[in-house]
Amino acid sequence: MFIISGKAQSVLTDKTADNEIKKVVVFDDYLGLLNPKNNIKADKSAVKTEKSFFLKKRFKEKEKKRFAEVVKDIDIFLTRIKIIDSARVYIGTPYHYGGMSKDGIDCSALIYKAYKKNNFLLPRTSIEQSKLGEKIKREKADIGDLIFFKTNRRRSISHVGIVIENCKGDIRFIHASSSKGVMISSLMETYFKKKFVKIKRLIL
Repeated sequence: MFIISGKAQSVLTDKTADNEIKKVVVFDDYLGLLNPKNNIKADKSAVKTEKSFFLKKRFKEKEKKRFAEVVKDIDIFLTRIKIIDSARVYIGTPYHYGGMSKDGIDCSALIYKAYKKNNFLLPRTSIEQSKLGEKIKREKADIGDLIFFKTNRRRSISHVGIVIENCKGDIRFIHASSSKGVMISSLMETYFKKKFVKIKRLIL
């Protein structure tokens, strides 16, 4: 057997009654047919290539998913900002129980109007609004979340505001105060600290 330009030739001999016939069989060694070790290398190379392709595909899928999550987070953040801006335009508006305009507005109406302006239809009362969304720990409060209080003698939820900032537990919120109208207050204030009940997140 001898090698010629990457190919191997083997001479096989068949003997008949009268003559001898030589048959030349040409083997292509490019795929390692003559060398078992080459076969193993080829198999490993194929597996490695397939694995590399799979990993690249998986990486691209993860990147797409991560990008989609970032876009979603940005959309949620912008929506919350818009809701806060929609509430801010009422700052200075006097409090009026049952009111729903800049002539006079109550706490739940402020939330109702701010969310409705951004295509979210909420119940009209604070106690019904408190039943919506997901309950959030105080330290996890974020802009746009609703913050609820019990300010009446019946000890049921009777007041609500919109969180506009959470600085290391110092939660500031915009609300319609019965005595001062629409304003910004802090949960660090003694009155609100005692009356605080929970925080709910509607935009997830």
